[in-house]
Amino acid sequence: MANPLSSLLRKIMKHSPLQSSANRVILTLVLIFAFIIVLFVYGGYRDNALITACKEQGGTLVYRTQVQEFLDDGRGSGGISQEFQVFDYCKFDSK
Repeated sequence: MANPLSSLLRKIMKHSPLQSSANRVILTLVLIFAFIIVLFVYGGYRDNALITACKEQGGTLVYRTQVQEFLDDGRGSGGISQEFQVFDYCKFDSK
């Protein structure tokens, strides 16, 4: 009995857009790019869900300052520093 995954792969590879190796490479890169976008969307949704849950439970949002530095030129002689706030945790006031 043939491996079902192998036979499925053979059927997929018979389609005309997948006949050339260049098309397969482009399709692979597009799929990887789409997967990365999905992960970013999921990560953003997860952070927003945590913030919403904290607010609903009456907690205080605590942020931390994150610094990101970019090199101004290729020699490393100068740079640009950017600071932004990132949600860290939810603080509950104990009474």
